[in-house]
Amino acid sequence: MNVETQSSLYNKFKDQLDKLKNKEKPPVVFALHELNCDDTKQFFQVTTELISSGINFAIAKQIDKRMWHILRQQIDIELKSISPDVEEEIKQFYDLRINFLKTIIKNLTQQNQLGGLKNDNEFRQFLANLYCYAGELHEHLGKRLEKMNKQPKDNYKLADLFFNKAISIYPFQGKYYFLVATLMMQFKDTFNAACSLQKAHFAQIPYNCKENMNEVFEINRTHYNDWAKHIKPASELDRDTYLRAFMVYLIRFSTIVFTKIGFEELPKLTNMYQHLQEYFKIVKTNVHNDHKQQYQLLLKVIMITNFGLHNSITTFQLKTVQDIKDNDLVRESIKYVYGLYVNSLDFILKYLLQNSMKNLDQVPPVTFLQLVIPIIYYLYDQPLVCTYLLSEYPSLNDKLAQIFLYSRQNLYQAENMSGDLFQYQQKLNEEFHAFLFPFEMPLVGFTCYNHVLQTFKQQSSTYKDEDSQTSIILFYVCEQIIQQLHGIQIQNVKEQKWEEEIPKELIRKLIIIDGMNVAMRYGQEQSQVAKFCSQGLKCALEFWVKRGHDVMIILPDFCFNESEISKKKLTNQNNANKLPDDVKMLLEMKNKGYAYGVPNWNYDDSYMIQYAREKGGLILTNDRYNDHIRALENNIVERERLKEWIRNNCISYTFLQNELVPNPDQLKRI
Repeated sequence: MNVETQSSLYNKFKDQLDKLKNKEKPPVVFALHELNCDDTKQFFQVTTELISSGINFAIAKQIDKRMWHILRQQIDIELKSISPDVEEEIKQFYDLRINFLKTIIKNLTQQNQLGGLKNDNEFRQFLANLYCYAGELHEHLGKRLEKMNKQPKDNYKLADLFFNKAISIYPFQGKYYFLVATLMMQFKDTFNAACSLQKAHFAQIPYNCKENMNEVFEINRTHYNDWAKHIKPASELDRDTYLRAFMVYLIRFSTIVFTKIGFEELPKLTNMYQHLQEYFKIVKTNVHNDHKQQYQLLLKVIMITNFGLHNSITTFQLKTVQDIKDNDLVRESIKYVYGLYVNSLDFILKYLLQNSMKNLDQVPPVTFLQLVIPIIYYLYDQPLVCTYLLSEYPSLNDKLAQIFLYSRQNLYQAENMSGDLFQYQQKLNEEFHAFLFPFEMPLVGFTCYNHVLQTFKQQSSTYKDEDSQTSIILFYVCEQIIQQLHGIQIQNVKEQKWEEEIPKELIRKLIIIDGMNVAMRYGQEQSQVAKFCSQGLKCALEFWVKRGHDVMIILPDFCFNESEISKKKLTNQNNANKLPDDVKMLLEMKNKGYAYGVPNWNYDDSYMIQYAREKGGLILTNDRYNDHIRALENNIVERERLKEWIRNNCISYTFLQNELVPNPDQLKRI
């Protein structure tokens, strides 16, 4: 459509807008049929044509604002109409406006791609607003029918669907969560109302709903007091009652954290973990058809906990671990957060253990592993909280390390089935950075997860491939994020006893490859002449990476410089066999963080030995380093220490049919 036609439509839109505004100014009460007059219908028609003409979103914002202003005014007038009990007329009034919005939504989605899930995506925001307006109309119709003693629930359900559709399109807008919360209050669901209000408060575009939160908190406080008086012992409750009891306690905890009132009640709330543990005992041993619902509820529990903690940290502007220790409310809050985290992680580990080899056709074990994501993403995003939690509560460190090992085991199995290790890992890394996965979607749009998502996500496309690949990415994410948590200790963690025991080689070690030694040995095996063969380094690297270890290849700097190698070939032909045959391959390993250079005039063996001794690493080499030992002939004590260290920390090897074969006796020590 040309600019002139579009401009004409926009002028028509403004003319119709003025007509409706003028019509609504007189302080008179309208009959419903007057609000469905030709002017209204023509306004809807012109607006639909204008939006469908491919307008830019600067104009769309103006249309958005003015259109809803008119709709809202008409709703207010409808509530005062002289025909309050004519059900058919009322439905026609709302149907006209809902169908108008549906038509616009349909036209827009047919003409436009959603684009990346980003805060500045104007099309997503505009489309989400339209869904939101349709939801509000359904909600108003529900309230209207309720006043007439008619059944409103279907309209409330439709409103909920439209609000959640708006959230899925543009999760950054706090108002959408607030509207969901008002619906939950209609259903007397204070737990989900509290969840949605906290989401509204912590959205990147926050919605001011503190008064509403206080109202919900007050209702829940009454529920909590009644519950505490009449609740049965935990041993007498069923699965759902355990969880409801825990939720009542949890919202009371959130009330104290947000309002900073009732601090003296915190010790009484420890009973909530007894209910949570009993609930977990039932879930982990019985696979239910509603496992997705259980997952969603637990996800909300973790999100609420993180929001409460985040509120405390930001309110008090804590900067150091000592600040946390000195603040009674925050310190006690974190203790409760630890309780939730460690119980949840313990449940996840035991569920994985008991269900990893059974019931796969009903509930995939990774269903509940997804609950790790909001925990580790928050800890990654908040290094201060992470440092304090892991240092004060070592059992949390152990649970996270065990999740890490479980994820590594599954990656290990998947990598063994792939053809090319490098390509496989590169693909996982690229997909992780390029897509938002289903287990990440619930975290998008909130301030306490914003940094971690911006750090790792180069784009914001949503992943729509098969579930199996999503599971592999989940293992990859758990492995990558957990090992980067501030203060995490992976080594020396007691292993969980899985049904398929984790291979010992999955205990992460630093393996330093003596690059010159390994490359020359491989060349000798291939051609019976000692010569530098880069493929040998790739074989050695793949062997150790597949087993989950950190790997460093040490080489002189010249090995990565094509021109310097060419000069050496011309000036020193006698040593040509010691020069790399494939610099491109070496550079590829260097760019991926596996290969490192040391200055040409220095002794690369010295670097390897010193670094390995400092970091507790092992060296893959057939060199016995006798020259180093002889250099210490005047220092008998240090010489003996070095000899002992070399004996215990250097792994000899050979190559058989292009595969690295380390000394099996030495391999047992890893």
